Amino acid sequence: MILVEDVTIAYNGQTVIRNINLEFKPGLHIVLGRNGSGKSTLLKTIAGLLKPLKGRVLISGRDIHRLPRKEAVKLVGYTWQNPYAGFVETTVRDELEFTSRVSGVPLKQEIVELLVPRSLMNKNPFNLSGGEAKRVSIASILAIDQPVWLLDEPFDYLDAEGVESLIKIINYGLTENKTIIIASANLAYLHMLEGSQVLVLSSGEIVFRGSLRDLNNSSLKEHGIPTRILMCG
Repeated sequence: MILVEDVTIAYNGQTVIRNINLEFKPGLHIVLGRNGSGKSTLLKTIAGLLKPLKGRVLISGRDIHRLPRKEAVKLVGYTWQNPYAGFVETTVRDELEFTSRVSGVPLKQEIVELLVPRSLMNKNPFNLSGGEAKRVSIASILAIDQPVWLLDEPFDYLDAEGVESLIKIINYGLTENKTIIIASANLAYLHMLEGSQVLVLSSGEIVFRGSLRDLNNSSLKEHGIPTRILMCG
């Protein structure tokens, strides 16, 4: 589904991602790394929001950076780490319908109902709590049911009910044969998911490929990821 071919990205003359080659097939993939390792940059590049200095990203054989934005949105849903960053409307209902209006694709009500309580529909999304905003933000992007979902720190802000809803959405996506990539700076809640591939990014390079079981505490510590011992106390 996704091919990342020799991708390098730089900001203000500083290389953030260098010469990365990756393949993501349908299923769940987890990208781990310390803050500033390049995780969000990688996801935004796959989504077509950032253009690489060199290389390309192919999704189903199509160069995501050569597609009109309306077409790219139909292929890839990128959910923001900061839930308020993507809001553009004054009610939750309008926010949920925004991506549908832009893409011309009807909302998948099943996704909306799993994530967003009806009591929020008439509220201003900018006035929501962090957890409420996160749920609305994720739903507003994924509700058109794209084949690729990119989730940037999706568990941030969520309470227990929000985490449960998000796990249900991810499992729904897997049953629909989607390609799902989660970027995270820690292992919290990831034990609840079975990732088909785990990658660790460090200083813009892939330093590990394998499974969560293969990552021991010394490896996690080396790459700036909280260890299981630290998280469990």
